Amino acid sequence: MNPSGARLVLIVSAVAVAIAGIGTSIVLMKPNQPTPTETTNVAKAEENKEAIGALGRLEPAGEIYKVAGPATGFSSRIEKLLVKEGDKVKAGQPLAVMDNYPSLVAAARQAEAQLIEAQTRLDQVRAGAKQGDIRAQRAEVLQAGTDLERSRADLSTAELERQKAIFEANKWEAEFKKAEWDYERYSQLRKEEAISEAELKSRELNYITTKRQFDQAQKAVGQAEQTVQQRQQAIARANLAIAKEDQRLSSVAEVRPTDLKQAEAQVLVARTNFEKAKVDLETAVVKSRIDGQVLVVHAKDGETVGTNGIMEVGRTDQMFVVAEVDENYIGKVSLGNKAKVKSDAFQGEITGTVTEIGRQVRKNDVTSSDPADKQDARIVEVKIRLDDSKPVAGLTNLQVKVAINP
Repeated sequence: MNPSGARLVLIVSAVAVAIAGIGTSIVLMKPNQPTPTETTNVAKAEENKEAIGALGRLEPAGEIYKVAGPATGFSSRIEKLLVKEGDKVKAGQPLAVMDNYPSLVAAARQAEAQLIEAQTRLDQVRAGAKQGDIRAQRAEVLQAGTDLERSRADLSTAELERQKAIFEANKWEAEFKKAEWDYERYSQLRKEEAISEAELKSRELNYITTKRQFDQAQKAVGQAEQTVQQRQQAIARANLAIAKEDQRLSSVAEVRPTDLKQAEAQVLVARTNFEKAKVDLETAVVKSRIDGQVLVVHAKDGETVGTNGIMEVGRTDQMFVVAEVDENYIGKVSLGNKAKVKSDAFQGEITGTVTEIGRQVRKNDVTSSDPADKQDARIVEVKIRLDDSKPVAGLTNLQVKVAINP
C-alpha cells in the first residue's frame, strides 16, 4: 500500500493591477413631480429624441468579490500579504498567508509521518514470520520512504524558487515595457528634434538594461521550471520504488487476518488525519476565486481580518456603468440603446450599450455637485457595457456622466 503524499508549500505570487467605480443619475431635463410644463418638455424630448442624461458609477463585470479570512476556528491574523492594490491575479492564486501557516505545516508533516509509520506497521504485519527476509526488505522500504520525503522537500523548495523567479520576471517585464515605450517615444521626439541626442541615448541605455534584466529573469523562470520538473520526476521514481519494495515485502510475508485488519484500520485513520491536516493547511493560504484585479486591500501584515475582509477583487477587463435614470425617463430606455460616458478623470468619451434595465424604482445613491440638480431623485438603475474598458480599468466607483440615446 503506497503512503499518501502532500505538497506543503507556500506559493507566493505577484502580479499587478487594481480598479474601481460608482455613480448616480440625473436627466438632461431634471423632473420632480411632472408639472404641465415638464410634461410638455418630456413630450418634446421624446419627439426630438434627445439623449437622456444621468449620473452613474463604474463597476467591473460581475460582482466585486470580497476576499475574507479563514472560517471560524482558524486564525484570522495575516502573516503576509502576497499582492497589493492594482495587481492582476489568477483564479487559485495565493493572496495572503495567515499566521498559523507554520504550525499547520508542522501538523501536516506530523500527520504524514504518522501515515508512513502506520503504513510501515502494516508492511510488518504483511511480512509475517520470515524475519531475515523481512528485515532486509523493511530497510529497503524505509530507504525508499526517506528518498520520497527528501524529494518532497526538494520539490517544495523548487516550487518556492519558481514563484520567486516568476515574480521577478513579471516585475522586469513591466519595467522593460515601460522602457521600450519611453525609447520609442523619445526616438520620435528626436526625429522631430524636440529633444537632444543625449536624452535619447539615456532612454536607449535604460531600454537595453531593462531588456537584459527581463531576459535573465525569463531564463531564471525556465531554469526554475526545469528544476520543479526534475523534483516531480524524483517523487514519481520514489513512489514507484516504494511500491516495488512494498510488493516484494508482501511476497515474503506470512499474514494473519486479524493483525492485517487492525494494521489496515490504523493506516486508514492515519490517512484520514493526514488529509484533514492538508485541508487545514489550505485554509492558511487565502487564494483568489477569480481571474481579476485587486481593487482595494483592507488589511496589512500582522493585522486581524475585520468585517471588510482582506481585500476586494473584481474583473476589470470589462467595465460597466451603472446609470441612475430618472423614473420619468426610464420608459424611453431600451436594451441595445447606445450611450456615451464622460468624466473629468479621463479624456474624451467612451461609448457603450445598454445591457440591463432595473425593475425597481428607488432613491438615487449619487448626487450631483450642481445645486440646480435634483438631489433626492427617484431612479431606475441601467447597466451599460463599455466598448473600451482600458481607459477606466483602474477607476472602479468613479462617478461619470452618461448620455443614453433612446
